[in-house]
Amino acid sequence: LSAVFLIGIITQASGHGAVTQPPPRNAIDGSVYPWNGNVPDEVPFEFWCASADTHSHDPRKVSGVNGQACFWFNNGCDISCEECDGSTGQVIHPRFIFNGTGTPPSWGGEGIYPDPKQTTPVSPPRRDGSTRLSICPHPKHNATVCTRELRTMNVDAACGSKEDVTYFAPWRYPGAAPVINSCGTAGGVYQWQGPAPAGGDYAPTKNAKLGDLGSELPKAPSSTVWLAGSEVEVAWSHKAWHGGGYQYRLCPADSPLTEDCFQKYPVPFADHTSRLRWGGVGVAKICEGGSYKDCVVPFNATEVGGDAVIPKGSTWRRVPIPRAPWAWSETGASFEPVCKESAACVNYHGPKFSGPGCDHNESSCSTGAFPCECSGWGVGDLFRLEIVDKLRIPSDLPSGEWVLGWRWDCEESTQVWASCSDVTIKKLSL
Repeated sequence: LSAVFLIGIITQASGHGAVTQPPPRNAIDGSVYPWNGNVPDEVPFEFWCASADTHSHDPRKVSGVNGQACFWFNNGCDISCEECDGSTGQVIHPRFIFNGTGTPPSWGGEGIYPDPKQTTPVSPPRRDGSTRLSICPHPKHNATVCTRELRTMNVDAACGSKEDVTYFAPWRYPGAAPVINSCGTAGGVYQWQGPAPAGGDYAPTKNAKLGDLGSELPKAPSSTVWLAGSEVEVAWSHKAWHGGGYQYRLCPADSPLTEDCFQKYPVPFADHTSRLRWGGVGVAKICEGGSYKDCVVPFNATEVGGDAVIPKGSTWRRVPIPRAPWAWSETGASFEPVCKESAACVNYHGPKFSGPGCDHNESSCSTGAFPCECSGWGVGDLFRLEIVDKLRIPSDLPSGEWVLGWRWDCEESTQVWASCSDVTIKKLSL
């Protein structure tokens, strides 16, 4: 691997994430160099998916065991189209101004308005030269997620108004956006395409290369055994911010891993709570005093379901990570974080796109989205943190080998992240 790969950092915000529990097939590169070695002190964006690891000797309790799992996704997908284009990851770039007094609110929207000098948020224009917000010229769906409580950026814009620039983003109708592959593709692109903007790339290894399909990755037994009807714990890692929400699904391991299959088996959440976790699997102590090391923060999840999602009647959860305070000029109003952020995080409102930085480094530094703990943005955010949920495995599932699918529909971009983990489901013996 080249030196450029080892130290390269992109400057555009590109949200990447992946399941960490149970281990996904997408972590196939976790056993090869450099991911099987030490996590760099300053974690590069490409191509690291460092994540929490209870067994790590790193004082940050992180390792590279997830390989490049967070670079398996679907690029150029929104609810206006029947298929993804593989390349249009981020062309909607709204700008906001603050005309209030003092400093902008850290997450709220008081005094924050769309910049009237911005003639269009679409840059560069679509391939046909237009500046429409949708990828496809004749949208196939309209947004169903409209209330500010469910949205993750620009939440004060009236649904469907000209200010509602993310109206066709995947999260605005959860599950409706197409995907290239339900387990993601390496770099988010089609096999015949080259690298794409917004993090659409993948470092080739002996295991995988750009454009490979996640559904064709070899099975990766995780030693995870679940009983039908039981509650189980799952987790995923949020590398960088794109808003939106997520869902877990199942598909028999011997079936084609497609949306048709996964949509037949959406997995319900066991209750209405989630946790943020620092320190990896097994950590249960409640965080105290604004310190986030080997502890958890429980909170009430924000959910959407019924006819507003696909499959209908299932449940999706809003990502609980708001954008960082300094990103107000890029995303407008957001929601409050579920953990107590430090004054250094709360009070920094720009102008640096990647945050205040620490010493010479202006990206994520060595501890994540410095100085924030549960508010994300930019390059390599929040790699120490996991979003933990409990699922209830349906009691009527037959025993056998299954694949747990995770799908993250973004709002700030036209991208859908995906991970697939091998699990065994058994019937409870009477």
